[in-house]
Amino acid sequence: MSDDFLFADDEPVTDTESAAAKEDAQEPAEPWVILIVDDDPAIHATTKMVLRGFTFEGRPAQFLSAGTALEARTLLEQNPAIAVVLLDVVMESDDAGLRLVRFIRSELNNRRVRIILRTGQPGQAPERDVILNYDINDYKSKTELTAQKLFTSVVAALRGYQDITAIEAHRQGLERILDASSALLDKRTMAEFVGGTVAKLAELWPSCEGVALCIRSAEGGGVREPLLLGGSGPLAGGPFAGGHLHAEVRPVRAALPVEVAGAVAEALADGRGRFERTHSLLVFRSASRHHDTVFYLAHRRALTEDERRLLEVFCSKVAVGFDNVHLYEELTELNRSLESQVVERTRELVEATEAAEAARAEAEAANQAKSLFLATMSHEIRTPMNGVQGMLELLEFTPLTAEQRELVAVVRDSAGALLTIINDILDFSKIEAGRLDLERVPVSLAAVVEGVADTLAPGARKKTLSLITYVDPDLPALVMGDPVRIRQVLFNIAGNAVKFTPAGSVKIRAELARFEEGKATIRITVTDTGIGISKEAQARLFRPFTQAEASITRRFGGTGLGLSICRRLAELMGGEIGVSSEPGQGASFWFTFTTGLAPDSETAEPAVAAPPLGGVSVLLLAPDAEERRFLARYLNADGALLVDAPDAEAGLAALLPGTACDVVVAASEVDLAPLDAHADAPRGRVLLTPTVAAAVPGGAAGGIVPLARPVRRAHLVRAVLAAAGRVAADEVAVEPPKAKPAAPAPALSVEEALAAGRLILVAEDHPTNRQVIQRQLTLLGHTAELVEDGAQALERWRRRPYALLLTDCQMPEMDGFELTQAIRAEETATGRTRLPIVAITANAMEGEVQKCLATGMDASISKPLEIGQLRRILDRYLPHPDGGGEAPAMASAVAPVIVPGVAPVASVSAVSEVPPIDLGALSTLFDGDTEFVGQLLEEFVSSNTATRDRLVTAFGARDWDDVRQAAHKLAGSSRTVGARDLAAVGDAIELACVDKRLDGLDALVAQAGDELARVAGFIRGAR
Repeated sequence: MSDDFLFADDEPVTDTESAAAKEDAQEPAEPWVILIVDDDPAIHATTKMVLRGFTFEGRPAQFLSAGTALEARTLLEQNPAIAVVLLDVVMESDDAGLRLVRFIRSELNNRRVRIILRTGQPGQAPERDVILNYDINDYKSKTELTAQKLFTSVVAALRGYQDITAIEAHRQGLERILDASSALLDKRTMAEFVGGTVAKLAELWPSCEGVALCIRSAEGGGVREPLLLGGSGPLAGGPFAGGHLHAEVRPVRAALPVEVAGAVAEALADGRGRFERTHSLLVFRSASRHHDTVFYLAHRRALTEDERRLLEVFCSKVAVGFDNVHLYEELTELNRSLESQVVERTRELVEATEAAEAARAEAEAANQAKSLFLATMSHEIRTPMNGVQGMLELLEFTPLTAEQRELVAVVRDSAGALLTIINDILDFSKIEAGRLDLERVPVSLAAVVEGVADTLAPGARKKTLSLITYVDPDLPALVMGDPVRIRQVLFNIAGNAVKFTPAGSVKIRAELARFEEGKATIRITVTDTGIGISKEAQARLFRPFTQAEASITRRFGGTGLGLSICRRLAELMGGEIGVSSEPGQGASFWFTFTTGLAPDSETAEPAVAAPPLGGVSVLLLAPDAEERRFLARYLNADGALLVDAPDAEAGLAALLPGTACDVVVAASEVDLAPLDAHADAPRGRVLLTPTVAAAVPGGAAGGIVPLARPVRRAHLVRAVLAAAGRVAADEVAVEPPKAKPAAPAPALSVEEALAAGRLILVAEDHPTNRQVIQRQLTLLGHTAELVEDGAQALERWRRRPYALLLTDCQMPEMDGFELTQAIRAEETATGRTRLPIVAITANAMEGEVQKCLATGMDASISKPLEIGQLRRILDRYLPHPDGGGEAPAMASAVAPVIVPGVAPVASVSAVSEVPPIDLGALSTLFDGDTEFVGQLLEEFVSSNTATRDRLVTAFGARDWDDVRQAAHKLAGSSRTVGARDLAAVGDAIELACVDKRLDGLDALVAQAGDELARVAGFIRGAR
């Protein structure tokens, strides 16, 4: 509270005050009491004679006499107002005076009285010893104590006594004021506060004959008439007299005598306090409450200066308390109002909650219907799409003319576009329903960015676009995030950039935006030289079902959902998305996401290794300044000694005379003729080309190492090392040529396949899809029997052993889930060898894969089914053609653990022959960096051992939510490194916890530990 209180001014004494002082001076003054303690009567008589007529400060002296120290004790106890003691030392004993000093200071605890020690035998009480050891105020020898010196000593002693007494009186007065004001601050109503204030004023100033407490409000901009709140004595009145509200508040002019009302009005007019002989006024102004408070005190005599100051202190505290009571009453009233509003709002809220609950139930029912509709539509659309794309893929493996092959490619692209639209609609639906969950696993940003660029590269090359990528070397190697969703956002905006850019370049940059409190914000930017976007179109660009221009839909197609989904995904990942563009000047799309560092990035101390290009000098020639900057950053970060220039001539000029250069890295558009003519030209060269085939016929010939754009950092390092002669040229990653359709492999008869243990059973109700999968299997050289539903498949399985079952999930009579459960139950009952079961599902909704695994299936693949997917599944579960016997996955099969209501998962020994991790795929993912892959797998084993322990502990404590979280973490990290079987066990445990199917969960928890041990053993053996 910032209140300004106006205190009474210190003004010169007026004539009236001088006259009053004279009147006061005529009143008898209280004498100074002086005690003479000496055993010599002559000393008493002499002292009184010398000090006869003595006055100080208008007060005379009164003398008391004691002949012994014992007599003096009695007088001191009876007269606490004694101001000065004239004390002899030697009386009834040699140290009687000194003992009396100890009595005064210690036993009586009297620090006020001034003690003047007088001795006729100075040697008996040496001055130095007395001064140091006894609390006396002066020391005199009787022989030197003349009348003048005695007078001076007594005056000095009285001054000290007066000062000490005044200080003590001030302290006591302040204590009384603080106690009184503290008691007032506890009051919570205005009636109690006013009554208490009036009573305390009368109590603290006994000379007070009447008190009036007045207030004048200035709220609303106008000054109102002063009002009387309370009073005492002849000024008693006001609405709060006696501490209770009992009357109306009256104006001062009507409630107080005329002279008092006039004095109050005069003090309020000039805002100054007044101290008169018969009364005092104090004015305090509250800036925050907009009112003035006036205290009027009538008293019998003029207040001393000390009394005035104490009165000002007390009244100032009362004024503050007055504001506080005002505020408390306002808050109390506001609280009552709020309580009534809360009651009313609560009633309304209950009604609204009931209505919302009804609406929620209705919305949930509608959402369930929507989800069921989307799942049904996904299945119904994907099923014929599987036929379309499958037949088109098979058609490409037949003899076709160039024109026919082009037509097939167009139809396949159109079918792929339709499938993308379906996926976008499903994703948008999940986001709208709030059911899109993000994974949190270690992600290599370089692998994501460069992988997306590789996917888009063929389309960019068709349009002769320059596609350039850059991943800041300062970014962590691994961050925690959802790689699928990061790739989805980047693929969408980068794909748009390639689509809408007729000529020029598309550049993708991944950089660190900021790092705060252990969280990194990554910014990925895609810049193109395409058609550009107007400001008006940018405002609606990220809305669903919206494109920049209607003409874009006609020219390029699309639903307008992609960027809306990207915006939602970026927000879910803790970031945002935006665009900067002008029509005809290209566009720059960017998105950010927030991520934590992967556990090994946070805790592991990386080994200090020599940079791979240490000691290699490189001349970099690239006309595009930004591409040159990106490549230079890569080469510098990997230790190369670098000189860069836009062309050969500038590069030669930049080289120091006589400087040798190991390798030239040049873009294909750079003319190297000036370099060829130079005597000291580097022999090793890396040529950046749109494709590897465009580099040099025959590959790395004539010392030239071709490197296709977009350039991967790891490929650039290996290419420079090859050009410098440090590694073989065939170790450089090159773009594999596109495989041409192969001739169908000869298929075995049913009897031959059965004898070889390679007969496949297919359950599919859709006739077109049966044709597609049969032709795909035949093309891959496999033999299969096909049935129309699960019941037929079960009957066939009972009659003969199959190596693999491929089953649709949605079928009449018996669906794929019921079929799997029936087979697993009979396997357990009869001890029959476990059959690998793979679901072919057209349902792309969330949880479908986990549902398949929980039912007891071994894997799940989505329609439309491509030959590459099918080949990988067959290679995994079927035995090698020349190996005979059982499938690799079944080489030492035992019955799996089947527990009621819990997903049966393949036992560890059932898959012991199949590597638990695909190291080749993992090495490819990280550009062949085997050292990094090794570190990643070590961290995987370490972190998941802790997760396994957490899973076991949570299961023992029956903490199902913690069991679910540990299983989810185990499954997510296992999928990252390709530990499929361990991920399947984790998924099964998680789904069992979600569905509250807890019986037999202990078998799955134990199986997770066994599978982790198998993975760890495989990793150790692969080192």
